[in-house]
Amino acid sequence: MANRIILRGGRIIDTKTRFDAVADLVVSDGVVQDIVHEYEPGAGDDVIDVTGKWVIPGHIDAHAHFAGPPDFGFDSVIGLNQLALAGVTTAIDLGGSMEVLYESIIRGGTGINVASLIRVAPGHSISSTEPARTEVDSVIAEGLSTGSIGAKMWGGYYPLTPEGTARVIESCNRMGAHVAFHVGTTESGSRLDGLREIPEILGSNGRLHIAHVNAYCRGSILKPNEEVAEALQIIESLGTRVVSEVHMAVPNFTRGDCGPDGEVLNDVPRNCLRLRDYAPNIDGMRSAISDGYGSVVVAAGDHLELVSGKAGLAEFERGDSNVPMSFPVNLPSTAFALTSAKDANGKFIVDAVASDGGILPRNVNIEQTIAMVRFGALEPLEAVEKLSYNPARMFGLENKGRLEPGADADITVIDPQTGVATDTVVGGKPVLRAGKIVGSGGTVLITDRGQSAATTAGVSYEIIEPSKGLMYSRDSVPG
Repeated sequence: MANRIILRGGRIIDTKTRFDAVADLVVSDGVVQDIVHEYEPGAGDDVIDVTGKWVIPGHIDAHAHFAGPPDFGFDSVIGLNQLALAGVTTAIDLGGSMEVLYESIIRGGTGINVASLIRVAPGHSISSTEPARTEVDSVIAEGLSTGSIGAKMWGGYYPLTPEGTARVIESCNRMGAHVAFHVGTTESGSRLDGLREIPEILGSNGRLHIAHVNAYCRGSILKPNEEVAEALQIIESLGTRVVSEVHMAVPNFTRGDCGPDGEVLNDVPRNCLRLRDYAPNIDGMRSAISDGYGSVVVAAGDHLELVSGKAGLAEFERGDSNVPMSFPVNLPSTAFALTSAKDANGKFIVDAVASDGGILPRNVNIEQTIAMVRFGALEPLEAVEKLSYNPARMFGLENKGRLEPGADADITVIDPQTGVATDTVVGGKPVLRAGKIVGSGGTVLITDRGQSAATTAGVSYEIIEPSKGLMYSRDSVPG
């Protein structure tokens, strides 16, 4: 038996078992061995004093970006580092490149678990906005064979028709793959109107992961609180057939791309400009950057920064508008309301807190969720439900998201006063120690269709079954 890791004296909080008490957590051979009071360590055991801290199942970021797409233009290893520093033990890239993911893990992995959905984008991974069913099936099957666990549609940037969107969902459902949607089609926007389309798109049997619900509640159509109320009503009406998440960061991430006539090409940045009465064209973009409302995202060593004013405008012009950008459009009040909302049975309507971050400077899931606990909006067990337990179940990660004997030893340690993760263990190995990354490599989560690709890439991998995820097989969630 390998030497154990003993997390000593922390407050262990586990939603699955409803355990919430000060104890010692014992890790051995990659799994949780025991939770006991005053465990007596053996020679060579690694004892970590976590007195005064929370010990929770490893935080699973259900919506991150760290493996592309290539047009982000940043080193993906930055994302792996930022996720590890944020206390994440498993991260799902909603729209990455498996080639980039494999290369990144080998070159600069931090020891965390990773997985990715392919990006379904007309003109990139698929031929048109309304592809034939046979083409959709081929694209999804090919994605799974490369190691992805499903697909994501980026409606705010690469919209399909409603019919094309429904075909992607149906194909993924039929293959038991995970499918996520940044809402918006050729008939709607990345706003509440896009969310309104989902019931008809899904029909009576469709299953779907609705990404960053709060991004559709910025006040583009109704008042923000009214958009929140309608969004919750739509999600609740779809019942167990959908899963969803909210991100907590105020800045969004988008693109500045403008066409030859100065028109802003994508729906998301157009919406951001209109929210503050800027013209949705290149001059409006320039004014927003000059005024400090719009920022250009630039690399700054091992992280990314937001630059506005004269410096930001210089970056925008240097990139001929083809630059990553950010606007402070995500309202804390809507994220708060969506995260804490429950149905008549006391169950959360939105399942998880996720970052939409990773490589992007938005990795505040733990800090903001713990802030909600301090405010009294969430109980500690509920915070763990949002950060760990529900995200594990969303993707069918049956041995993660819980702390009980035999569960994977994926663990996050949090300072409850600051909300900052101080230590993590992944697969029984330290990844973050006193705020410093000590892990390397990592494990790629794939389906059985991706074994050959993962083996060829030379990475460590684990086979999962997305068809066991909540959207396909939801049972009761502790309230």
